[in-house]
Amino acid sequence: MTTSRPTKRERTRRKLIDAGLQVVADRGEALTASDVVTAADVSNGTFYNHFLDRDDFIQALAHESLRAITEGSADDTDGADPAWRFAVATTRVLDAAVRQPLWGRAVLRLADCPTPIHAAVQQHLRADLAEGHRVGRFTHGDDPVTVDLVLGTVMASLRRLVSIGAPLDGADRDTIPDVVARLLGAIGVDGDEARALAAAAHHDERVAVKSDSARA
Repeated sequence: MTTSRPTKRERTRRKLIDAGLQVVADRGEALTASDVVTAADVSNGTFYNHFLDRDDFIQALAHESLRAITEGSADDTDGADPAWRFAVATTRVLDAAVRQPLWGRAVLRLADCPTPIHAAVQQHLRADLAEGHRVGRFTHGDDPVTVDLVLGTVMASLRRLVSIGAPLDGADRDTIPDVVARLLGAIGVDGDEARALAAAAHHDERVAVKSDSARA
């Protein structure tokens, strides 16, 4: 089976998105279209051939990076315990918002778009819930109520994390395991195990972030 190569337009758009991720990491709220153009080494006209303005670009950046987070998490935990997969994916999404509040706010805005942000993550969430229920790890599967409960809680937590007003710090990040543990408990994982899984996922994410920072 052959896979078609990305078109020039698709490659350019990808280049802009990748540059935008780096600019957000470096400058956060101060990101401008000019910063992205410079980082991607393209012209201003090229940027506006792909995006209407800064806000449109940030929305696209949030959508694609959220999808990358969930797909990366699914790949990294392929074949693992569904409860662990759930803990890792949820932790990564919430931690990304702590590290990059601008990204978190863009994700929240996407939730109200005609193509909701839920579409970017539901596939993996539903698969983990269904598998966890099938093997007896969860008392609830991928029914609409459970999916809404999980997504609604994640979005509410994102909103709290990015609307605090002051720069987010370690104390804000330390609330993430509590959210993940509560969600695991809500879908049927025992309290002590839920807390242990959430703490382990949180620890692994902190180690990965520090490792990435050291290599940068």
